[in-house]
Amino acid sequence: MWVAVLAAAVLADAPEPCRGGSCGAAWNGRLVGGVAMPVKSRHTVLHGGKARQRSAYGTRELVELLTRAANVVGASVDGPPLVVGSLSDHDGGKLAGHKSHQTGRDVDILFYARDPAGKRRQSVGFYDFDGAGRCTHRRCEGWTFDDQRNWWLVRTMVWSKRPVVQWIFVSNPLRERLLAYAERRGEHPEILRRARKVLTQPGNSSPHADHYHVRVYCSVEDKAAGCRDGGPRWDWVGR
Repeated sequence: MWVAVLAAAVLADAPEPCRGGSCGAAWNGRLVGGVAMPVKSRHTVLHGGKARQRSAYGTRELVELLTRAANVVGASVDGPPLVVGSLSDHDGGKLAGHKSHQTGRDVDILFYARDPAGKRRQSVGFYDFDGAGRCTHRRCEGWTFDDQRNWWLVRTMVWSKRPVVQWIFVSNPLRERLLAYAERRGEHPEILRRARKVLTQPGNSSPHADHYHVRVYCSVEDKAAGCRDGGPRWDWVGR
């Protein structure tokens, strides 16, 4: 009896078979044929540099979205590159320090920020920001959340058609700050509606006051090969 129970537990925790691409659920799956996020491009830089590239593999759609969104921000509001954190391991599966990030559809992104003099600077690390936009860690004392560039990043992602973004996890105070900024600038109502759904504070992990965690839906091709979405499917997502 105990052998059968143990075997069932092992099978439940084992990633599903993968026929290529992003397979299984974001928290229980694999990645085959993933694409490496560049260590550095015109508008992106990998946090930790080349030493962290082993955990910087994603689906082609996700890597292209990151590049495209960073390019839009860079072209719209001049400043330093977007700092990209962990995506997935080269072969997917469990990634140290993360509950998900197993199928190439998740990525951590540091916030755009300003230094104490108000100058736009490259983010210095995973440090918390409060609802007033102030960094609360001694290592970034006086730094502030860059409302303009952060909103341009969010609006580009929520408007993406391929891939479609399911979640942008971020703390509630920063979520409200972003939405308030968007309303003040007269953002398009549909972009605001989508952002209100996609931006959310997770209930089963840290509040994400120090970075965004972005998750995209399975592509049509990956879904046919075994990719599994979890959670809501927003009404603007095509079948």
